[in-house]
Amino acid sequence: MNQTKVLSEEEAFELLTFLVTSARGCVDEPETYGTFRLIDAASRLLDFLLKSEEVEDREFYSHLKEEIDEKKLWLMTDEEAYFNFLSEVTRKVAQRLKRRAESQGA
Repeated sequence: MNQTKVLSEEEAFELLTFLVTSARGCVDEPETYGTFRLIDAASRLLDFLLKSEEVEDREFYSHLKEEIDEKKLWLMTDEEAYFNFLSEVTRKVAQRLKRRAESQGA
């Protein structure tokens, strides 16, 4: 796995700001909004990754971002499908994590 810098300080601060204000928002918002804010933060992080020239797993990140951006909105129209999507995307990331660990000989 390549250990390159992916986020600039400005991008990291932008993500930090989003996470901190999202945490505060979760205090007063409906419980399910927290899941939306987290999956939206994942999309934002993927956007930063895809801007980097040195990202190795670009195809995976690109497909994942597209899926997240499409399906995160299901929270507003179909909660059951949205919650199933959260489980599905978690499995996909876990499977990729396993493959990455195996390729490193772990």
